[in-house]
Amino acid sequence: MKKCILINSPIFWDAAAEGENYLSPLGLGYIATYVEKAGIQVEILDAVKQRKSVEDIVKYIEEKQPDYVGINIFTQNYKLVKAICEQTKVKCEWFIGGLVVGSIYEEIVKWNLKNRMNIIIGDGEYIIPTIILDNKKVEPIKKIENIKVFRVNAESEFFPRDISDIVLNRKFFHNEIIKNHYGEREIAMVTSRGCIYNCAFCGGARSVNGGIPVRIRSEQSIVNEINDILKMYPEVKSIRVLDDLFLSNKQRIKQAIHVFSKYPQLSWRGMAHVLSLKPNLDDIEKLKGANCRELLELFMGIESGSESMRKKINKVGSIGDVIEVAQKILQEGIDLKGYFIYGFPQETECDFQQTFELARKISNISQTTEGNFRTSVFQFRPYHGTKLYNDIVSEKGIVHECEFNDIISKFKGRNQFNFDFGNYSEVSDEILNQYIIKTQEIGEGNA
Repeated sequence: MKKCILINSPIFWDAAAEGENYLSPLGLGYIATYVEKAGIQVEILDAVKQRKSVEDIVKYIEEKQPDYVGINIFTQNYKLVKAICEQTKVKCEWFIGGLVVGSIYEEIVKWNLKNRMNIIIGDGEYIIPTIILDNKKVEPIKKIENIKVFRVNAESEFFPRDISDIVLNRKFFHNEIIKNHYGEREIAMVTSRGCIYNCAFCGGARSVNGGIPVRIRSEQSIVNEINDILKMYPEVKSIRVLDDLFLSNKQRIKQAIHVFSKYPQLSWRGMAHVLSLKPNLDDIEKLKGANCRELLELFMGIESGSESMRKKINKVGSIGDVIEVAQKILQEGIDLKGYFIYGFPQETECDFQQTFELARKISNISQTTEGNFRTSVFQFRPYHGTKLYNDIVSEKGIVHECEFNDIISKFKGRNQFNFDFGNYSEVSDEILNQYIIKTQEIGEGNA
């Protein structure tokens, strides 16, 4: 039987000893499910959650001697994945994928590889098993020596058009349950693929993923997955919905209410865009009711409190919209976590101050409401293929190499987020770090 290892690629060179929570690689889980369905022996090595170093991963591949190895890649760990692929001496065939590969495959073909490699741009569930079983059947869009490039978009026969039909076997995950900040045992899931928005900093932006339509799961498939989760893990008390479109319009808000009303034993947490909730403020109270418990949290990507900066990064929705929606969420007794980013290109200290004041204003609102407000603050990181990445390369010729920012790593459980790709703002590193820290402290006080 053919053997395959799928690797959730590491974010640190060395084995990490910290006890942070990490989400399971759901994308690799879907691929593993369909690779196994094709009669291929498969496992997932979660290098992040299992704290594996680059050297550990290479040794593991050497020991297991697989026929195929699949790995995901991100802008921040490009060099790590390149080292793993180049250092592996075992004769095997590689698969590499992830949101960024469509923008970097011409760099990957220059790697010093000893093995064949298949670069998969797009969803991998159907195409990877087919290549393993009969690689002559699938025609690449490009072939350079021992490397083939495949694109899976809406025109491809391997494109999962109805993701309600895609199932996930969770047995492949390592220690999947995490404890959320409420102390509840929690499992994550996704209910859609793609995004309707076009943020200039995001690798999932609509303009970056041309040819790949947004796909939404049916209510029944969501219910089926929750039932499967509770059967496998009866101790789970919370579901975290990771995708941005779970509450994208009135219909989907009603769907969320209907789904979670079936599970009074569960709390749940999900993403919410300000413009999705703005026309549906009256439904927010019903979201709380669907939770049937005191704890429910919405995550909202606020990013910046500067109207001019929001325009530059294509962040739709005004500051007034953000405040109105945040106030309604908090008044209904739903907790809110706001994401903020500092250090966008050409961002000034005045922009920084406006972002800080917005975070503080929402925090002040929460002092008089049942709902609590938390912050999650990041330094801007340019990702391959995004508008801001391309703008930086066009202006400066290069993007700064990824480094770990020790200065902003004073908060427990956030090391995985504190990477530095350079400071592209008009403000010094010292002031940038100060704003990140003091905005994060707003949320720490209300955690």
